[in-house]
Amino acid sequence: MNKILITGGAGFVGYHLAKKEADLGNEVTILDNFERPNLDKEFSDLILQDNVIFLEEDVSCEETFKNLKIDYYDVVYHFAALNGTANFYKYPAKVLKIGCLSTIFLLDWISLHKKVPKIIYTSSSETYAGTVKVMGDKFPIPTPEDIPLAIDDVKNVRWSYGASKLLGEVAFFSYSKMYNFDNFNIVRLHNIYGPRMGNEHVISQFIIRFLNNEFPFKILGSDQTRSFCFIDDVLDALEKTVNSDMKKEIIHIGNDKEEIKIIDLAKIIFDIEQKEYNFDLHDAPAGSVSRRCPQIEKLKLLGMKEQTPLREGIEETLHWYKENYLR
Repeated sequence: MNKILITGGAGFVGYHLAKKEADLGNEVTILDNFERPNLDKEFSDLILQDNVIFLEEDVSCEETFKNLKIDYYDVVYHFAALNGTANFYKYPAKVLKIGCLSTIFLLDWISLHKKVPKIIYTSSSETYAGTVKVMGDKFPIPTPEDIPLAIDDVKNVRWSYGASKLLGEVAFFSYSKMYNFDNFNIVRLHNIYGPRMGNEHVISQFIIRFLNNEFPFKILGSDQTRSFCFIDDVLDALEKTVNSDMKKEIIHIGNDKEEIKIIDLAKIIFDIEQKEYNFDLHDAPAGSVSRRCPQIEKLKLLGMKEQTPLREGIEETLHWYKENYLR
């Protein structure tokens, strides 16, 4: 039985990972303070399991980590963040504080001990937003992990999230150098979706607005493209990463096969529900990149093969929101 610590374990990916690990018989400790309203029935049921420990603590507070024994854990997943594009613009200071301080305090905690568990730090495709602007047509797609990163406009508060993830990556390598540990990997997540993903991501927003009968249906940046990765595939990729011999690597977790226009993403939802299209098209928000698709060769080296087809994943996600969101 592995002993696993998950920061931000009440969130989207954190919850699904915690449930999977608990169902496998591992002992899971979840750190979360419900900065986002994630105390739903599914999470409440999860923390009732005998092998799940829930600590309602603020990971942007230094004392939270000081009260934990690092040598107790075999694996630490650091998911804690205030995600969701709307939050980047509405609460940028809070987004930056949680993202930066939680990582620094985690690393301070690690640096005090000789025995370091395997650590997975979750970064984001948002770290590429500035590079896309700077490189323009020369920006490579699919995008490799070793491409230079840039912040194109410090005045754009959307960077509150992307910059916090970028700082987290630099922090891991800086602490690793200074305190001589290397038992970690950084995963950059690319447009993850699935059941219980909240209401601030493009797929969940589209589904919720569709279920609320928005007509005509508003779409921002209709010609922008993304490639989406279903939550089950993310969990598979995380398992392969944590069980690998790779250390101090930056690894993309995403889908390199189904790059799709935002307008065509909306069409999938309409097609599943057999409704006619009626779209109201608008420009994309400032700072939003026109195209995203990751290169996942490292993930393939770890054994990642086929992934959930986009329509199949959206059908499952749509079903969950029908059953839960509209209650």
